[in-house]
Amino acid sequence: MKSKRVFGYSSQEYEEEDLAYDTPERKKKQKGGGRSNSKAVNNNGTFFCFYEFDLKIEFLCADDTTTTSKNENKDDGRLLVVDDDNLPDEPYLPMSQVREDEENNINISGEIPMSQMRQNPNILRASEPLIVQDYYTKSRERNKGKVVNDPVHNHMYFSGKLCDVIDTPQMQRLRELKQLGTAYYVFPGASHNRFEHSLGTSHLASNVYETLTRSTRSLKWDAEDKLCVQLAGLCHDLGHGPYSHVFDNEFLPLRLGKAEAKKWSHEDMSCDMFEWLVEDNGVDLSPRIVQKVKDLISSNDSGYKENKFLFDIVANKRNSVDVDKFEYLMRDSKNTGISASVDMNRLISFMKVIDDEICFKASEVYNVYRLFDMRANMHHVVYTHKKAKAVEYMIVDAMVEADVGWNSRISHAIRDPKEFIKLDDTIVKQIEFSNEPELQKARDIIKRLRKRDLYVFVNEYTVPEEYLSDFKDVTEEDISTSYESNSTSNTIPGGLKPEMIIVHNVKIDYSMKDKDPVSRVKFFQELTDEESFHIDRSKVSSLLPTNFLERKVRVYSRIRDHDVEEAIAKAFSNFQRKMYGGCEIQATPSRSRKKRGHSLGHESQRERGTATTPNGTQRSAHTDV
Repeated sequence: MKSKRVFGYSSQEYEEEDLAYDTPERKKKQKGGGRSNSKAVNNNGTFFCFYEFDLKIEFLCADDTTTTSKNENKDDGRLLVVDDDNLPDEPYLPMSQVREDEENNINISGEIPMSQMRQNPNILRASEPLIVQDYYTKSRERNKGKVVNDPVHNHMYFSGKLCDVIDTPQMQRLRELKQLGTAYYVFPGASHNRFEHSLGTSHLASNVYETLTRSTRSLKWDAEDKLCVQLAGLCHDLGHGPYSHVFDNEFLPLRLGKAEAKKWSHEDMSCDMFEWLVEDNGVDLSPRIVQKVKDLISSNDSGYKENKFLFDIVANKRNSVDVDKFEYLMRDSKNTGISASVDMNRLISFMKVIDDEICFKASEVYNVYRLFDMRANMHHVVYTHKKAKAVEYMIVDAMVEADVGWNSRISHAIRDPKEFIKLDDTIVKQIEFSNEPELQKARDIIKRLRKRDLYVFVNEYTVPEEYLSDFKDVTEEDISTSYESNSTSNTIPGGLKPEMIIVHNVKIDYSMKDKDPVSRVKFFQELTDEESFHIDRSKVSSLLPTNFLERKVRVYSRIRDHDVEEAIAKAFSNFQRKMYGGCEIQATPSRSRKKRGHSLGHESQRERGTATTPNGTQRSAHTDV
């Protein structure tokens, strides 16, 4: 039998002497009696109490008479009956909560002076909003709801069920994973981790739920759907390895090969980690909810006939506009000091579901374009920063050497979540203070990193637009074979080796390769509209880009040696002439390089024509995904 809850209120002011209140003692009595009540008085001096029964409402008047009404729904300015199904599942903030205090024994039978009510923290004053507990909260939840103060989103509320997931080893591991990987070595403020990003993503997913509930009243979804999108936002990054994308984009291809590495993704590992999290910690979630959360994380909407818009919230494969992107752009820009050009909260405020797809108000079309432009700018300035990438390659080389010495302990951890949970950014510390002789090369690389003796950026060029369609990744062999070893200017005994070079094939786009992602976004004119439409780019602005993909080729030297750097620079210039009709298109001409000493014994290696290479194998070209 469904229950109804009755809330009393008055359109007139309460008298100051008789204010509604609640205490820990009163809460104990409510639990013992199996029903809840509250007391108030209006200007007419009539007391009324409201109790919670099964489809039964009792009114207590001042003369102690009882009036019973069954299946009634009245709203006369003093009493409101609300269905449990329509109650909000979390309080609005800011809020005042009645705190448990066993030391204060308050007698509720007598009147309490106004001064005492204001001073006692255990009393909820009538001038404050009545807080309703989450109506889907169950006794099996180990945690109460919590409010987290965040520098990006201010106050974020998490229900008890979400806190049950947050307070687990699998989730807490994210505190040891830098959100921006090695960018922290360049941007000191970029010390934020995957943990706070995950909290923020879950918070924004909640905001989207509230917005869509308000803007699209015809939606047939419930608190379970909200819980699923919140959990998907919370757990979508559980599968990231050390230094985030460095692990899957750079390390795994070197150890497993490109073909094998492509079969693994951090999204799939996030699903495996979430399933293990629920089982390992006894979180009270049904198998149906667990499966739905996994589908939302992997954006797998097959098998769902309705409410497919849910898959647009956290990981939107339709047009890539989702709260994950909103959150990391907001947090990354704030912590790196890069000005944000997009109001993400405004975008969320103008969402609406039409034809089972999240659409935006037409006036926000330029704001959507700025979202993707900001992402591309963050890739230019932060995510592919030259020094940050140099640090990244050094950490990758050290991890490769350590994986060899540890008998593939790092690379094989992707096969089992129970082993994968052991991997985080502390892997560098483990290598640095290891004692195994097999890890000496890895320790030497970390030592160089600590002394800021980084791999050297040599030069780069932007691939011309007419060559983009036929572009193939440049390899270290392409550069080394372009070096004229028989030239009189050859100063490298044995010639330039691929092991001395790192090639970075940079790809920056608007999230959908060379396609315009906004062309896949639908818009509406007014919030009351039930029809959606696409907006052609030419009708938005003539200043918008016509090309949505950019490629760069960068070269680095593993050896900080003047002659080696000059040799790589000349080989890089020769390669461009060979590829692009005898002309150089690099960003800067080869500059005269200051002579400097060699790094950690590389002088003798150069004289012998060799260089230290992880695992003694040839390094493949690096490509941003």
